[in-house]
Amino acid sequence: MIYYTNPDFNALDRNPFCGDQPYDGSWVMVQLLDCADFNSFTGNGGHNLFRLILTKQTREWRYRLMDFLQYETKHHKNIIAAIHGEDLKEAEACYEGHSYTDCFLRNYESPVLIHSTTIKAYKQIMECGYLKSWNMLHKNDSKGIVPPIGTLLGDPEDYSDYVMFHQGGYFSELVIASKEKCCIDSDVHAVYTAGARFYFDGEKIAKDGLLVRDGAHLKVENTLQLEKYLLWTATPEKVGVLAQTTPFEFGTRADDMFQQKFGIKL
Repeated sequence: MIYYTNPDFNALDRNPFCGDQPYDGSWVMVQLLDCADFNSFTGNGGHNLFRLILTKQTREWRYRLMDFLQYETKHHKNIIAAIHGEDLKEAEACYEGHSYTDCFLRNYESPVLIHSTTIKAYKQIMECGYLKSWNMLHKNDSKGIVPPIGTLLGDPEDYSDYVMFHQGGYFSELVIASKEKCCIDSDVHAVYTAGARFYFDGEKIAKDGLLVRDGAHLKVENTLQLEKYLLWTATPEKVGVLAQTTPFEFGTRADDMFQQKFGIKL
C-alpha cells in the first residue's frame, strides 16, 4: 500500500500511519526534494525507516521514483511517498509504458554494468562461473555468516536476494573497503586491499530480462553467469597497482583501462 504525504514529512522514528508505532521492516519511504546538497540518498540515516531521497537535480528522478514505487509494491512493502501531487503526475506520465524490469537500457543507463568484489570472493566466482547474491551464496552455508555491508545502512532484507551493480567510478570500491574494515569507510584515498572489478554487457543483461531497478540500484536477482555476460575483469595486477591501494586509484585505473580496451565511455 502507498501512503502519500508532503515532501517535508519527517516522522522517521514512529509511524503516524500505523498508530504512532515504531517502524518495522515492512515500511519504506521515498521522498522528492526540489534541491539539496546531494543528488540522492539511500539508507535509514540512523532511524528504522529505509529511505530513498531523490532531488530534481537528478535528471532521471521521474524514472527512479516510479521504479521505487513499482519495485517496493512487488515486494509487498508499505510505502510512504513524500511527494507533491503534481510531481507524481509528471513522473507517471513520463513513465508510461515503462517497467522496473524494462528489457532495454534507458538513455541515462550505462551499457556496462560493473560489480566490485574482494580478492577472496573473486577466486570463488571464477571457480564457479557465476556471481551470486548474498542469500544464494549462503543458502547452504549458515556457519560464520557475516551480514552484507548494506545492513549497516539499513538496506531492506530483500536486497540480499540480488547482485548489485554500478556504472563506473571509484566510489563503489568503498563497499569493498568497508567490508574489509567491518565499518562504513567513505574515504576514497584510504588504503584498502583491492579485489576485482567485473565489467558486464549491460545491454545484453537487460535484453535477456534480468535487469532489475529499485530506484537506487541496478541489479540482478540471485545469479549471473560470467560466460554469457562478462566483458572484462580488472585486478590490481592487470591495471598496474599494488593490492594495497586506494579506492580512487584502483577504480580510476580500472575504468581507464577498460575504456581504452573497448572504446566504451563509462
